[in-house]
Amino acid sequence: MNLLGKCKFHNVELENMSSWQFGTTADVGMRCYSVSENRLLEEAVSGMQSILLSPKGKEVLQTLTRDTGSFMITSESDQWSSILVLLLEEVLFRAEAKDEWICDLQIITELTESGITANIQYSKVNTDEIELEIEIKAVTLHELAFAFVPSGTLLPSKWPEVPSFEGPGWYCDVVFDI
Repeated sequence: MNLLGKCKFHNVELENMSSWQFGTTADVGMRCYSVSENRLLEEAVSGMQSILLSPKGKEVLQTLTRDTGSFMITSESDQWSSILVLLLEEVLFRAEAKDEWICDLQIITELTESGITANIQYSKVNTDEIELEIEIKAVTLHELAFAFVPSGTLLPSKWPEVPSFEGPGWYCDVVFDI
């Protein structure tokens, strides 16, 4: 049996791993934790979407009928951070250019000799039906991280609003230009 990692936040262990926002100078960042590479990609999309939504947008989103869709992305690199950036950029593009707000998604990845391919299946609503609070201009490479935390290893947080994490599990850090 594999035990999942735990988040430690002000002496409290959190069972549900997800994403936390942190501030930077004129930008906004997030740290996500999860049990696998695929789930971490999903958590990162969810975390980014939660940054964009207003409180009213979050409420309205729960009442809307959803359609489904799918797409694939391919990174020519075998680095997980590369597929993460491509995925987040694609989600932003779909929201702005295609009026597709991705609500939930499932990601299946394949690591090949030429890179990483991700098959994404998702539910969506029209972006114009929800209220957004801020606009993300770009996914930056500043402080970008995507890595495995071995069992028993503590990954401390640099930000007071983000819990530390004890492995095993995966984490990523992403900073957005707003």
